[in-house]
Amino acid sequence: MEYVCRSTDEIEEYQRVSSHVGKGLASIQKELHRMRVATKTQVENIAIKREVAPHLLMQPLLVSPQVQEMMHKKGTSSTETDKAPDFLVALRPHAAWEKTPVKLFCTVDGHPRPIVKWYKGGKPVDPLSAPGKYKIESKYGVHSLIISICCFICCTNILACVVLVFSSVPHMTVIHHSKLEITMLDRFGVSFGTEGGSISLVCTMVVVPDLPNVPPLAQWYRDDKLLKAGKLAEIKVGGGAATLTLPHLAKDDEGLYTLRMWTKDGTTEHSAYLFVKDAAPSVAGAPGAPISVKAFDINSDYVLVAWKPPNTTNEAAITGYFVDKRESGSATWSQCNDASVRICKYPVHGLSVGHAYHFRVRAVNSAGISRPSRESDKVTALDPAERERLQGIKLDGKHEVVIKEDDLEGYVTLPGEPTDVHASEIFKSYIVLSWKPPSPRGRAPLWYIIEKSVSGTGAWQRINTAVKLQSARYPVFDLEAGKKYQFRVHSENLYGASEASKPTDPIEKVDEHGVPSAPGQVVATRNTKSSVFVQWDPPKHPNHLIGYYIDASLVGSKAWAPCNHKPYKFVVHGLTPGETYVFRVQAVNIYGLSDESQESTPIAVESALTTPSAPHGITMLSCDGVSMIIAWKSPKHCGGSKINAYYVDKRDADTLAWKEVNSAPTKTKTYTVDGLTEGTFYEFKVQAGNLAGVGVPSAPSTPLKCEAWTSAVPGPAYDLALREVRGDSLVILWKAPVYTGASAVTGYIVEMAKKGHHYHPLNEEAIGHCYLQVTGLEAGAEYTFKVKAVNAEGVGKASQASEPVVAKALPGTQEIQCGVDEDTGDIFLSFEACEISETSNFAWSKNYKEIRDCPRVAIETKGKRSKLTFVNPDVSDLGAFSVVVTDTDGVSASHTVTEDALNTMLELSYNIRHPIVPLKHQLNYEVLEKGHVRFWLQCLKMSPAVTYRFIVNDKEVTSSDSHKISHDVNTRVIQMTVDHFSKASEATYTVQIHDGRAKNQSSLVLLRDVFKAVLKEAEFQRSEHIRKQGPHFAEYLSYHVDDDCTVLLVCKVTNTFSRTLNSTFFLQFSRKDQGHYEAKLSDDRGKDTSVLSVGVVVSLPLLFLSGSSASELVLQCTPEGIRLQCYMKYYTEEIRTAWLHKDSKISSSEKMRIAGTAEMAWMQIREPSEKEKGHYSIQIMDATKSHTRTFDLSGQDRGRVVGGLPDVVTIMEQKTLSLTCTVWGDPSPEVTWFKNENEVVSTEHAKITLEANKFASLTITAVTPEDSGKYSINVRNKYGGEFVEITVSVYKHGESPPENKPHLSPLLSFPVILSFYFPHLSPLTSQLSFF
Repeated sequence: MEYVCRSTDEIEEYQRVSSHVGKGLASIQKELHRMRVATKTQVENIAIKREVAPHLLMQPLLVSPQVQEMMHKKGTSSTETDKAPDFLVALRPHAAWEKTPVKLFCTVDGHPRPIVKWYKGGKPVDPLSAPGKYKIESKYGVHSLIISICCFICCTNILACVVLVFSSVPHMTVIHHSKLEITMLDRFGVSFGTEGGSISLVCTMVVVPDLPNVPPLAQWYRDDKLLKAGKLAEIKVGGGAATLTLPHLAKDDEGLYTLRMWTKDGTTEHSAYLFVKDAAPSVAGAPGAPISVKAFDINSDYVLVAWKPPNTTNEAAITGYFVDKRESGSATWSQCNDASVRICKYPVHGLSVGHAYHFRVRAVNSAGISRPSRESDKVTALDPAERERLQGIKLDGKHEVVIKEDDLEGYVTLPGEPTDVHASEIFKSYIVLSWKPPSPRGRAPLWYIIEKSVSGTGAWQRINTAVKLQSARYPVFDLEAGKKYQFRVHSENLYGASEASKPTDPIEKVDEHGVPSAPGQVVATRNTKSSVFVQWDPPKHPNHLIGYYIDASLVGSKAWAPCNHKPYKFVVHGLTPGETYVFRVQAVNIYGLSDESQESTPIAVESALTTPSAPHGITMLSCDGVSMIIAWKSPKHCGGSKINAYYVDKRDADTLAWKEVNSAPTKTKTYTVDGLTEGTFYEFKVQAGNLAGVGVPSAPSTPLKCEAWTSAVPGPAYDLALREVRGDSLVILWKAPVYTGASAVTGYIVEMAKKGHHYHPLNEEAIGHCYLQVTGLEAGAEYTFKVKAVNAEGVGKASQASEPVVAKALPGTQEIQCGVDEDTGDIFLSFEACEISETSNFAWSKNYKEIRDCPRVAIETKGKRSKLTFVNPDVSDLGAFSVVVTDTDGVSASHTVTEDALNTMLELSYNIRHPIVPLKHQLNYEVLEKGHVRFWLQCLKMSPAVTYRFIVNDKEVTSSDSHKISHDVNTRVIQMTVDHFSKASEATYTVQIHDGRAKNQSSLVLLRDVFKAVLKEAEFQRSEHIRKQGPHFAEYLSYHVDDDCTVLLVCKVTNTFSRTLNSTFFLQFSRKDQGHYEAKLSDDRGKDTSVLSVGVVVSLPLLFLSGSSASELVLQCTPEGIRLQCYMKYYTEEIRTAWLHKDSKISSSEKMRIAGTAEMAWMQIREPSEKEKGHYSIQIMDATKSHTRTFDLSGQDRGRVVGGLPDVVTIMEQKTLSLTCTVWGDPSPEVTWFKNENEVVSTEHAKITLEANKFASLTITAVTPEDSGKYSINVRNKYGGEFVEITVSVYKHGESPPENKPHLSPLLSFPVILSFYFPHLSPLTSQLSFF
């Protein structure tokens, strides 16, 4: 046999090839096995559906025996023999970055199906010990332990992880041999609710086969405790979804919720947190409701209620709690404790044996009482010792007889004494005594008597005098602090009481423990883009620790918000991406909350780093026969950090083994692969790496032939990218070809193809840059693009086609905004993304070249918004700026900065950076009442740090007694008051203001005429001030005309020794009253004068009142004939009037006399005849218009008095007065009698009659002086009427009848009536005179 000696390199190469070939064969075998299993599953599913189909029509809710047998057969067919557990794929060591996730996998085999348990450091891994950190999964026979955030301790201890396999104990309490294959789709995420609301957690899934008779088994857990359907949790499975509805949310519902589904390969599950915040308190500032109310130590008339305190982040500290109870079936709550209890436990006694109760708790602080907690589960008051006293005796080994211990005690009357009396609960508020029932106890009902004694006195006092205690528990409340007590207990029944038990040791009412000490150092680490993982050191003194409360606050804000409402540690969710937070922690026990821990170091909410996704689009750029230059496109998701490494693998197209090309990473997206064989086809795959590690490899490229390129035209462009996709446009970018051909590349041709169409060029002439904006697209259409490079030899090879793109903008797409910061004057470009992922970054470019560490710009990103700020911008910053948001579906935008726009923004920036103090009012002056002159201006903005100075004729003036200078930040007013403004004050006044970087000045010129006007006003105000030191006129004389046409001369005087007076001078005005009226006021302090000129101007309001108030003409019968009268408020001879008869003006004569009184104008017709019939009118002219009133005496049959009435009647009292006249009219008129203008109603004393519609009479029997007055009769029909007046005078017996003289209206005259009265003016001190 001949042996061939191989070199070391050959041996290593042989081993690598063998290894790769072996792995390739293993992959093929696994794929064949998977296909066989999938085929078998499909056949079984089809068989089950065929079997079930006929039965679904008849029994849709039942599974046929055949189907059940088939399902059972399938579940048991694979059980040939029991097989010991064995690791098919064992654990292997891992190295990981700190704070990155780690996944450990293993595969086991055995029958029955083994159960895998995970250990760390010899202790079982409990996911609830650090919620969110550990996750255990078992899917498709692969068991995994996922550590979400790996720390140094985890990494060192994880090497000691041991997996133990048990084949006899099932993982779950119930084993369901399901044939269903379940794939979860949309899973519920972290949720937030509010007390009193409702929420649903939904997970959609695909079930194969989807049989209505065999629904999937879904189990819901909260904090790893199985939930059962009820009024607080509604569970539904079906229709491709599993739903958990919590209709009455409370903080007790907060926790980690897990949906666990039974599948063919075991279980699949999903978990997420639900957070429940406090509802609005009933009283502002009141605490939140307590949580986790439970009843313990249940006895026949006693229970111990315990709860957990609420988180009080911003509320006042809790001072106590009230416990309420209600009987099951009743809606009435009763309060158990009169005084609030400070600890989270309370013993409730006095319950009724056999009754069921619910309990709830309310917290109290200085602001008020909280909302009640969720009620506890139902508990029944029963003696737990009753069950212990039962014994079972077996008869013949078959039957069992249950008896009580009482039956074995014999006949016992008096019970024994209780034993083991001790205090089971000791607090400042109360203690709870416990003991063991007596033995023997007897069959009679038993109760207990408790006695207490101050330690050392020997004096015993009964405690429960009014309570017949049946439980071996009793709370004692009213104990004095600082004293020690002893207790003893007697048993008693109807036969008597037992001896006393042994006394307890001395007991003092004191809290054995207090609140925990504050937790230690708090460390927050990145988790996701909206959550942070918070860890802390436990408190040094836990004191029966219950859990922790976590609070968060934005950096720079003093407002704290609670992160959890059930005391446990967890990942803090619901934070704002990009914001920076600090955290603090409080420890919780039954005594309350500890002091807050120290704040954590600030942490920005950003997603944890992950490895990038796979690169894609591998293409060849050049080949020389022994090497290739390949290129690829960046991963769609960078993992939250910059990609800094690429790794390339290759293989021959006809082999399965991959070889590593570059051990050292390359940072570019091109790589030269050397050592190739010409004519051989090669495949390549690429992996990307970032700070989190190396991502998954890309799909293998298409086979590329190693063949030298000799073409004179350029090679293909590469790395095509589509940006700024809108409904009618987009931008395409590419990189220049590596292979240039026989000459340099001079430009590019871009081709486009609409879906279903051929490619056509977009530009006829080659463009010199590597980007192109494509316009004119059809909205909603799909396009692809290619790029060809051009040189002097011609057009080169086309690039790979771009990925298909639809001309449609993403929902909510926004463009880049360009502006100037109003505070700093910085010119900036701002962009807000419509969508963003946890690992997204904003990449800015200028002219589509990425900006990297450029000193000319500063980039700031916060949440969905990124801002590019220019540093000293100039013309070199002109161009197209674009931004791309990584790890999204193409969120991008661009903006072109033009020279005109830049110049406008530079000007605005200069104004902001060199600001002026904006003025609302320039420097102005105001003359004050003492003759002081105030110079002032008002700013639009003013800070407390403002400084200023006043300059008068180029000399600065400082504040002094004569020049008072001040400002008010609230009103933003700067002022200077000059006390004595004189001729020397003629000057130019200037104010110079400095407020931070801003400044301004304002000037006021007071020279020549302007100054004289100010000086005159100042001197006037100064004299006015002097005048007002004594009695003076607050309001000078003025006139006023009231409704009855009286002219009032009015003035108002003040500063008298009494008070301010309103004085009025009444004047019935006529032309002779025109003139100057002067009022003088004086006393020993000074004097004042007021002058009013009263002339024609006063009469104008009177004229207006006269014409507008004129009544209609009325007819009055007189002894001389008839008189037409026109009433008005004011009438004098100066008022112009004209009387007309048949449109002809009438002059006053003996026949027709024209005159008037102060109330009316009238015309008297003496002895009227037929000639005086006709239409009469009066015209009254005031200052602006004429007023006409008319009366018709044409002879129509109007109502009138034909005769019979006297003008004046004189009669002695107790006589009968009869006023009778004849009336006429057609139709018959209506007759109305009046006395003193009030209508007279017919009575026994004054009787009114109308006979034959012709004779009207008013008869007054037994007249008295009260019947004297002016009587009148009004006779009227539809054509008009007449009004006749009679004056009646009644005189007494023995008196002479008054002389009856006809009443004639005198000529109008208006004498001046002086009537002035000052009720509060002292005649000895102040005098007021009119002239």
